Amino acid sequence: MEHVDQFREELIRQEKSTNTISNYIRTIADFAKYIEGRTGKQFDPKEMIELDIREYKSYLLSNAKQNPASINNKLSGLSKFCDYLSAIGVLSSNPAKAVKKVKIQAKDTAPKSLSKNDFYKLRREFHRSVNLRDIAIIETLYNTGCRVSELCNIELDDIQISERKGTLTIRSGKGSKYRTIPLNAPIRKAISDYLGVRPLTNDKRLFLGQRGALRREAVFRILNRYATKANVGEVSPHMLRHTFCRELLTSGVDITTVATLAGHANINTTMVYTQPTEDEKISALGKL
Repeated sequence: MEHVDQFREELIRQEKSTNTISNYIRTIADFAKYIEGRTGKQFDPKEMIELDIREYKSYLLSNAKQNPASINNKLSGLSKFCDYLSAIGVLSSNPAKAVKKVKIQAKDTAPKSLSKNDFYKLRREFHRSVNLRDIAIIETLYNTGCRVSELCNIELDDIQISERKGTLTIRSGKGSKYRTIPLNAPIRKAISDYLGVRPLTNDKRLFLGQRGALRREAVFRILNRYATKANVGEVSPHMLRHTFCRELLTSGVDITTVATLAGHANINTTMVYTQPTEDEKISALGKL
């Protein structure tokens, strides 16, 4: 669709991240499919009205049974698209603005992370493999708390390592946001060892696969290959980020420092890691 393609170009011009753009376009495609199913007509952005979006919200809640956070993300994406259509004169106003978001109860459980034992078993499998690239991946995810997209975007120039210290510059999106994290001994060793065997190539990205820079899907596959061997269930890169934040807080690191290291713009995001995990709540009730 012409307007969707133009919207994508505008998001690129605004330097939105690849993931953000993909989510917006997917949201519009899902909404278009819903409207076409209800009306029997091809979706036309200039015919969007408030009722369409309100009914779509109801469908996501009652029929698709999606969680409130996902629904709110889709409503935000549609509102962003409608803002664009209004700006270029396709719509006279934004029909999504009057549709309220789904209320979300305050989260009372910390995001899923790995227990100390499960993380040890996972980390041990990486080190037993003697695959220096994979060891560097697990150590980077765990010791910096970076997101998988940030991991894949690390370039050689982002790393500064000496014998006793080091830093890693982590960039988000197209590099407009970044933070610098000190590197502890385990990650300095892991990266240095990997750099010693890293293929010689013009590619600036740190982590390489057989076809060039590693993509997020490859990182997921690598993690779960070792997770299967360690018998710890499915593991995502974000679980290691959660583990990073939670272990820092439980070890006594102040919340402002953890927020800075994790790249949280709002300290309330970090606060969720002070909540008990599901396993901790189950353990507590087991004592009754």
